[in-house]
Amino acid sequence: MSAPSKLIALFILTVLCTLTISYGMVVDDPLIVVNSEKVDKTYAELLMDKYYTKRSIEVNSDNDIVVNENIIYNVPALDEFEINDGKGKLLVEFTKSGESVTYKNFEYEEEIESDDEGDEVTFMGKTYKLIEYDEDEKIVLGNKVEDIDTTEEFSYDIYTFKIIGKDSTGEVLVSVYEGTDRIENVKMYPDDTYFVSGSTVSIYYDEYLESGDTAYFFFEIYDSLEFEDGKSISGYSDFDTEIDGQTITLEYDNPKSLSENFGLLNYKVNLVDVNGEDLTAFFTVTQNLNYEYDMDEGTKYFGNNIFAVKLENDEEDDWDDELYLYKNNKKYDKIVDYQGSVQLVDQDELLSASSDLILIGGPVSNKVTESIQNSLNIEVTNDYPGEGKGVIQTITNPNNAESTILVLAGSDREGTKACVLALNQGLYSGTGALTVKLTGEDSVSVI
Repeated sequence: MSAPSKLIALFILTVLCTLTISYGMVVDDPLIVVNSEKVDKTYAELLMDKYYTKRSIEVNSDNDIVVNENIIYNVPALDEFEINDGKGKLLVEFTKSGESVTYKNFEYEEEIESDDEGDEVTFMGKTYKLIEYDEDEKIVLGNKVEDIDTTEEFSYDIYTFKIIGKDSTGEVLVSVYEGTDRIENVKMYPDDTYFVSGSTVSIYYDEYLESGDTAYFFFEIYDSLEFEDGKSISGYSDFDTEIDGQTITLEYDNPKSLSENFGLLNYKVNLVDVNGEDLTAFFTVTQNLNYEYDMDEGTKYFGNNIFAVKLENDEEDDWDDELYLYKNNKKYDKIVDYQGSVQLVDQDELLSASSDLILIGGPVSNKVTESIQNSLNIEVTNDYPGEGKGVIQTITNPNNAESTILVLAGSDREGTKACVLALNQGLYSGTGALTVKLTGEDSVSVI
């Protein structure tokens, strides 16, 4: 990683704490300040999506709550680190050599919530049905993707399943293809499950019926995980599995082969820097979770003033179950929530706070930028630096010498977007001023 990239990564991770969509009482945490009535709010979210934990909550067509979380951890470590979020535990061990690291171990452990077959459980941030449970030996998780009735063949993803024979007991012989290449032939009886090697696809043979001379075969397709103690996992062949009751541990076979920035399971691990003085290594670890929550009647709290309320139908009522989402007592169909976000209303208090600030938008769209315009190293107007151009600059807060202000301001909305993209792409060193221009939908150049 280049020196400017390291600097900007550390700078953003230090000052970026909360997105403000209006102005008000100030906390001591660093703040992003943007006018919620302008397109600049969308640009602010580009920064938040890259550097800040985000969660979306909505209700699906089955009246279940669907939660998608993109969780970002900023981790300092000497030779190992552990992240335990209460759902699963990640352990990473490494050695350092100068500004580089070599990984020694990557291990993930999680306990499923139930051992009752048919129950819904989560694993690696995804909801599954527990299909099979054999304590200390085997655990199978799956989600039904599709019901199939066929006389000859069916396809899913890159796989095709062709029925090439059957007998009077219902046993079938199925040829499995990956694209045009045949993988294998497999015999199946009703109630058998077949896992496609090297994938998370499985098929369940339910039954067959005959109508005249025609035989109809009924299958179910599953997105599935099969864990067997001491063996690798279908779809994750580079991991060894250990099962202890309801606890599943996955250990990566060859951690020394991993690059400094890598993705495994539902984690992305990026090395940001290695401190030259005490050799502390700094990592950004991103985890994605996507799960469903089937709640009973009543109220459930999701944190940050977010609640779900479910009203259940009874036999005398002529309506379906109703499920509502609320944040700050306002009802929403979908809530997008940035961790720790607050609302502010008073720019004088904002500038007097001990927080570092990021101001997004020029003086026309952002009143805080307008109020400090005389303190900018480069004044930004509708005419300068010009159409589609903007200036990134860092100044000392004129109201508080203990804090700094990073200003991303353009002559127009495209210029402000150019500033945000340049920051995300590591083009700004973290000090001084940089003039940039938007050259495409997601591209920018330095002037």
